[in-house]
Amino acid sequence: MNIITWLVLMLVVLFGTTANLSLKYGLYISSPTKGASASIQNLLLSRYFWIWFVCYTFMTILWLYVLRTIPLSQAFPVLGLMYALIPIASHYFLKEQVIFSQWVGISIIITGVVLVVN
Repeated sequence: MNIITWLVLMLVVLFGTTANLSLKYGLYISSPTKGASASIQNLLLSRYFWIWFVCYTFMTILWLYVLRTIPLSQAFPVLGLMYALIPIASHYFLKEQVIFSQWVGISIIITGVVLVVN
């Protein structure tokens, strides 16, 4: 395994994080009252929906490459980083509140991924 393969795996994590944030934001801004349920038409016309779609497409293609080159026992736990990055990104970009226990959980996830990969 080389560094390029691990960088591709990190791209999978970043595309997944971006996709989830984009879909959440697209649902939020496409709703008529900024919080009510969004209409499908408004969502499909939202650029954030298309960012989600493109990110998930690239994420899937790159994940297929990763599965061919990195042992699943190492690659799959790294995807858990999305469980840590999504709340962090939501906090900074979507202004969502992250409470102390979530920060503790995020640090445990990151520690666990580091232990599994080494």
